[in-house]
Amino acid sequence: MTTRREAISFGVSSLLPGSLSEAADRRLVMLVDEHHRFDEAILAAEDEADALLIAGRRSRGKRSAAAEAACARAEALHEAQGRVANAIINMPAATVLGAAYKLVVWRKEAAIAFPDDFDGAHESFTFSAYRDLLRLTGLNALEHPHDRATLARMEKYWIPS
Repeated sequence: MTTRREAISFGVSSLLPGSLSEAADRRLVMLVDEHHRFDEAILAAEDEADALLIAGRRSRGKRSAAAEAACARAEALHEAQGRVANAIINMPAATVLGAAYKLVVWRKEAAIAFPDDFDGAHESFTFSAYRDLLRLTGLNALEHPHDRATLARMEKYWIPS
């Protein structure tokens, strides 16, 4: 299964507006990029909190004020990212390209691996639609790092319904 760190390294900065003609999709892509920046900030805050917690356990066995502050910062970043995610989810895509951007975020967030994380046909259909939209919109470069291995395994595996 893909780790959160691996999924975040996938990045979405290449989604910035350029070829988009619809203002709504430009806003959607800006939100997707903001969501990705939160991923990076959250990882940094969590890494800092982990380091401080480990240091605290080694020295005196309790949480320091700095560790508490780092944990609070990470939590605040998660909440802010949740608001951005909610905006992405609730903003209708103006074009097929906008829908593809949403599915790129879905794939990064889902971090699913086949067949372990596919509980039924619904994950397979969603994954298939995501791959179709990448192909149809020319966004193949944004595929998740594990997509090709997932596709290869799906070809030889019975999908439970």
